[in-house]
Amino acid sequence: VNFVSLQAAWDKSDIPALRVMMTDTMLKEIQAQLAERETHTGGPLNMTEVVMIEAHLLGIEDLGADYMASVEFSGMIREEPISAPSPFREVWNMVKSKNGSNGWLVAGVQALQQIFRQNSGNNRGL
Repeated sequence: VNFVSLQAAWDKSDIPALRVMMTDTMLKEIQAQLAERETHTGGPLNMTEVVMIEAHLLGIEDLGADYMASVEFSGMIREEPISAPSPFREVWNMVKSKNGSNGWLVAGVQALQQIFRQNSGNNRGL
Protein backbone atom coordinates (compact mmCIF):
# COMPACT_ATOMS: atom_id res chain seq x y z
CA VAL A 1 0.00 0.00 0.00
CA ASN A 2 1.41 3.35 -1.02
CA PHE A 3 0.78 6.05 1.61
CA VAL A 4 0.59 8.87 -0.95
CA SER A 5 -1.79 6.96 -3.26
CA LEU A 6 -4.08 6.08 -0.39
CA GLN A 7 -4.03 9.69 0.84
CA ALA A 8 -4.94 10.93 -2.66
CA ALA A 9 -7.86 8.47 -2.84
CA TRP A 10 -9.04 9.69 0.60
CA ASP A 11 -8.81 13.31 -0.53
CA LYS A 12 -10.96 12.59 -3.61
CA SER A 13 -13.37 10.24 -1.80
CA ASP A 14 -12.40 7.66 -4.42
CA ILE A 15 -14.16 4.57 -3.03
CA PRO A 16 -13.11 2.20 -5.88
CA ALA A 17 -9.44 3.12 -5.33
CA LEU A 18 -9.79 2.79 -1.55
CA ARG A 19 -11.53 -0.59 -1.94
CA VAL A 20 -8.42 -2.19 -3.49
CA MET A 21 -6.14 -0.81 -0.74
CA MET A 22 -8.01 -1.83 2.42
CA THR A 23 -10.06 -4.52 4.09
CA ASP A 24 -13.85 -4.44 3.84
CA THR A 25 -14.14 -3.53 7.53
CA MET A 26 -11.70 -0.64 7.15
CA LEU A 27 -13.49 0.54 4.00
CA LYS A 28 -16.79 0.77 5.91
CA GLU A 29 -15.11 2.91 8.59
CA ILE A 30 -13.56 5.17 5.93
CA GLN A 31 -16.87 5.54 4.09
CA ALA A 32 -18.48 6.73 7.34
CA GLN A 33 -15.63 9.23 7.88
CA LEU A 34 -15.95 10.49 4.30
CA ALA A 35 -19.71 10.96 4.70
CA GLU A 36 -19.12 12.94 7.90
CA ARG A 37 -16.44 15.04 6.19
CA GLU A 38 -18.81 15.87 3.33
CA THR A 39 -21.50 16.90 5.82
CA HIS A 40 -19.10 19.28 7.58
CA THR A 41 -17.31 20.69 4.54
CA GLY A 42 -20.13 20.62 1.99
CA GLY A 43 -18.07 18.65 -0.54
CA PRO A 44 -16.04 15.52 -1.03
CA LEU A 45 -12.72 17.08 -1.99
CA ASN A 46 -9.84 17.55 0.35
CA MET A 47 -6.27 18.40 -0.66
CA THR A 48 -3.35 16.92 1.23
CA GLU A 49 0.24 17.51 0.26
CA VAL A 50 2.66 15.01 1.78
CA VAL A 51 5.68 17.24 2.43
CA MET A 52 7.82 14.63 4.20
CA ILE A 53 7.22 11.02 5.17
CA GLU A 54 9.10 8.31 7.02
CA ALA A 55 8.00 4.71 7.52
CA HIS A 56 9.24 2.25 10.13
CA LEU A 57 8.22 -1.40 10.27
CA LEU A 58 7.27 -2.09 13.88
CA GLY A 59 6.66 -5.79 13.45
CA ILE A 60 5.01 -8.63 11.57
CA GLU A 61 2.67 -11.18 13.14
CA ASP A 62 1.62 -14.59 11.87
CA LEU A 63 -2.18 -14.76 12.18
CA GLY A 64 -2.59 -18.24 10.74
CA ALA A 65 -3.99 -17.63 7.26
CA ASP A 66 -2.66 -14.06 7.12
CA TYR A 67 0.30 -11.92 8.05
CA MET A 68 -0.22 -8.60 9.82
CA ALA A 69 2.38 -5.84 9.65
CA SER A 70 2.39 -2.71 11.78
CA VAL A 71 4.04 0.30 10.17
CA GLU A 72 4.57 3.69 11.79
CA PHE A 73 4.28 6.60 9.37
CA SER A 74 5.39 10.06 10.44
CA GLY A 75 6.21 13.28 8.72
CA MET A 76 4.74 16.58 7.64
CA ILE A 77 1.56 17.22 5.65
CA ARG A 78 -0.22 20.33 4.41
CA GLU A 79 -4.02 20.16 4.16
CA GLU A 80 -4.65 23.75 3.11
CA PRO A 81 -2.65 25.49 0.35
CA ILE A 82 -1.80 28.56 2.44
CA SER A 83 -1.07 26.75 5.70
CA ALA A 84 2.26 25.64 7.09
CA PRO A 85 2.92 21.88 7.12
CA SER A 86 1.72 20.03 10.22
CA PRO A 87 3.34 16.99 11.81
CA PHE A 88 1.57 13.65 11.86
CA ARG A 89 2.34 10.25 13.33
CA GLU A 90 0.20 7.16 12.71
CA VAL A 91 0.45 3.39 12.95
CA TRP A 92 -1.10 1.43 10.12
CA ASN A 93 -1.95 -2.24 10.56
CA MET A 94 -1.89 -4.08 7.24
CA VAL A 95 -2.81 -7.65 6.42
CA LYS A 96 -1.75 -9.96 3.62
CA SER A 97 -3.11 -13.39 2.90
CA LYS A 98 -0.54 -16.19 2.92
CA ASN A 99 -2.14 -17.68 -0.19
CA GLY A 100 -1.01 -14.66 -2.23
CA SER A 101 -4.51 -13.75 -3.44
CA ASN A 102 -3.95 -10.05 -2.71
CA GLY A 103 -1.31 -7.56 -1.66
CA TRP A 104 -1.09 -5.74 1.66
CA LEU A 105 -4.41 -4.20 2.70
CA VAL A 106 -4.88 -1.52 5.37
CA ALA A 107 -6.85 -3.04 8.25
CA GLY A 108 -6.56 -0.19 10.77
CA VAL A 109 -5.08 3.25 11.35
CA GLN A 110 -4.27 4.74 14.73
CA ALA A 111 -3.24 8.38 15.11
CA LEU A 112 -0.40 8.76 17.60
CA GLN A 113 -0.08 12.51 17.12
CA GLN A 114 -3.23 14.49 16.50
CA ILE A 115 -3.26 17.51 14.24
CA PHE A 116 -5.08 20.51 15.65
CA ARG A 117 -5.94 23.58 13.63
CA GLN A 118 -8.03 26.57 14.55
CA ASN A 119 -10.90 27.60 12.28
CA SER A 120 -10.58 24.49 10.14
CA GLY A 121 -13.30 22.02 9.26
CA ASN A 122 -10.84 19.39 8.07
CA ASN A 123 -10.60 16.15 9.98
CA ARG A 124 -7.57 14.02 9.41
CA GLY A 125 -8.99 10.62 8.52
CA LEU A 126 -5.98 9.03 6.90
